[in-house]
Amino acid sequence: MFTRYTSTSLLRLAMLGTLGAAGAPACAAITFDLHVAVNYTGATRGGVPIPNETHKFKVTQGERYLTVQDAKETTIVDLVTRRRYQIDEPSRSYVAYSMFDTIAYRLLAVKKKGSFTPTYGLIELENNLSVEVAARTLTESTEGGATVLAVDGFRLASIGAGGTSVSAGDAAMFARILRTFGTHPRVLTRLSAQPRLPASLVTYHKQIEGYSETRTYTISAVKQGAPASYSLAAYKLRAPQGDEIDQVLDKGAISAAPPTAAARQAFERETAQAFADNRVLDAMLGMNEWVFSGGGDPVMPTPAQRALFQANPQLSSLAAVMRKQETKAELEATLATLQELRKHTTRKQHVLMLFEADNLKELGRYREAAALYAKALQANPAMASAYAGLGMSLYRSDDTVRAWRSWDAGRRISNGGELDLFGNVDQLEQSLLRDYPQFL
Repeated sequence: MFTRYTSTSLLRLAMLGTLGAAGAPACAAITFDLHVAVNYTGATRGGVPIPNETHKFKVTQGERYLTVQDAKETTIVDLVTRRRYQIDEPSRSYVAYSMFDTIAYRLLAVKKKGSFTPTYGLIELENNLSVEVAARTLTESTEGGATVLAVDGFRLASIGAGGTSVSAGDAAMFARILRTFGTHPRVLTRLSAQPRLPASLVTYHKQIEGYSETRTYTISAVKQGAPASYSLAAYKLRAPQGDEIDQVLDKGAISAAPPTAAARQAFERETAQAFADNRVLDAMLGMNEWVFSGGGDPVMPTPAQRALFQANPQLSSLAAVMRKQETKAELEATLATLQELRKHTTRKQHVLMLFEADNLKELGRYREAAALYAKALQANPAMASAYAGLGMSLYRSDDTVRAWRSWDAGRRISNGGELDLFGNVDQLEQSLLRDYPQFL
């Protein structure tokens, strides 16, 4: 469930956007250098000890944003819009993410705590995810001039003496940075309560694989002041890359938008041509496709066209399987029917793929469903309904980062349209805002 931090994964975890502004005191705006040394004990790969790691970041804590930068990547976290922008410096391109994906993933991880080993328990989980599962008591002691923090007898952190005086807001923001790496909530609360950045901080972790980590944070070159805002003007959205799902999401990030009047006219022409060519199934699927693309009112058939629908045997089969299916056998039979119907459509197979993916999702075959939603979106990247289903399939597969990318693309298309495609996502976000504002 948990993996060790590689040279890039530590940075990516740090970039996962758990830096919000909800209820935080105002920041004075500062910059500083952050050095992170990760030492492993008992960590091996193929019987070979895993080498220790070091990472160097330049951090800017602005009033409404935050940046963390190393030689290859920069992440900008917008504290107002709850968005983070992960920039690849060599290509001068970026990907936009939702800050909801991190806390959602961590809560899904909490639900899997039944996979614990005898040496890995709830406190270790809380420490790695920055999510408190049960009420804890923080204790403090002094050791070699440092303040040692423990909860319920577990040593979790050591705060070095000295440091730099900062505002309460900046101290709270620093604690939010540590939350991205994974630090126990009680330790974060303690750090937020002191108006200084420590010169050094050590945190202690155990991973489910059985090995231990010691992370040493060193803060230096603290300076007051930062630019009032950030700019993405020098960068462009990342060109489509990766697997089929990533490519679909990258394309959606670039082009997803509400349908236009010209798009409706094109759908109407296409439907009229399908009827003229006696492609009745294509005509019906095209009408559905318009609605699924956030188009609002469907293109209504004429009486003559409705008669063609009623006389078409493929549409009779489609109508039969579109009724609510209750059992696994019914869902699997529906899949077979939809796959057979693909043979009878020349241009609208992707709409049938959308229906198939919906059934796979209901069957709990989330990875298969996600792959099929992606294929449907490759054919028509404007189907908001497909983004909704893809997002839920990814979420159910614990892929919350791409789930929110999919939902955000679909919401840009539907734009509050008549189909309530994303009401459950909106409710999920509201519950996360209510229960975990420190992440947002």
